[in-house]
Amino acid sequence: MFIIKKEKGREGEDMKDTGISDYKEKASHGDVLMPIQRYRCIVPFSYQDLSLHWHDEVEFTWIEGGSIDYGINFENYRVRKDDLLLISPHTLHSAHALKKEEMISESLVFHLDMLGYQTPDACTIKYISPLLKGKYRFVPIIRAGCPGHGELLQCFREMLTCVEDKNHSPRPEWEMPEGVRRREGNELYMKELLFRFFRLLYQYGYVVKNEGSATDSELERKLKTVLSYIREHYTETMSIEELAGVCHFSQAHFMSFFKKFAGMTCVEYINHYRLSRVAAALAQSDQPVMEAAMENGFHNISYFNKLFRKEFGVTPREYRTEAGKPAKQ
Repeated sequence: MFIIKKEKGREGEDMKDTGISDYKEKASHGDVLMPIQRYRCIVPFSYQDLSLHWHDEVEFTWIEGGSIDYGINFENYRVRKDDLLLISPHTLHSAHALKKEEMISESLVFHLDMLGYQTPDACTIKYISPLLKGKYRFVPIIRAGCPGHGELLQCFREMLTCVEDKNHSPRPEWEMPEGVRRREGNELYMKELLFRFFRLLYQYGYVVKNEGSATDSELERKLKTVLSYIREHYTETMSIEELAGVCHFSQAHFMSFFKKFAGMTCVEYINHYRLSRVAAALAQSDQPVMEAAMENGFHNISYFNKLFRKEFGVTPREYRTEAGKPAKQ
């Protein structure tokens, strides 16, 4: 049985009884003192598909080059060079690489605590709290040529110079030779730039009231619940009947619901998530391929190898070699 729990958020903040607070994305973005992290991604090297997920934090992304398909709150967008993506807190989102298309992006993921969310004043009450509570949301895409795009992009690129890249990717050409600037007061400057970025978003109308219907919210809640359940139990054998029960749907309705809102079948999503975990293990450790596969829910190695090659275009051993780890069967 899937137990609905009530958890405590940051500094004792109450989470809603959504049944998903334990199981959303568990990645840590930054640290307690500076809850912000930079991610430089190069597709197809960093990933080919980013599974549907959500988190408490805000996520801003700049497409430095190339194109990719993004799914944000059940809407699909093809984003291109110099587009800015704005992901609101608790928003479902995913990314899917285009065939034979490279893409480079820079992302900043941070909690609104960075802007003093816990301290009630005119700024937090009027501009910050409504975003975290879901009353306001960001316009998802700002394209080159849109009002304020140049100012926002310049501010975003300056923010990138304040934070080290989590993935330790090679520095881009536009970044100064010494990389992240170790200026005195760097943390203060980061906050200054964040406040400037938010001011520009409000000034140019890129923060709007969230007018989603109650029905949409309930469907989103159910999808988040089943995605979280899958991520908690992906190493185990799961049945459609079991997953349908999590949403209190019939099996037929559940399969239709999942395909419509997740953009793929339930089996495809589970396999995709398991493959992403195996790929991470191959790239980050010398764990044997068979062991990594079995620990992440694959018990038929022939089937695993077939799926892996279809997903990544190479064998697991070739993938590990390309990632710079020694081949170990």
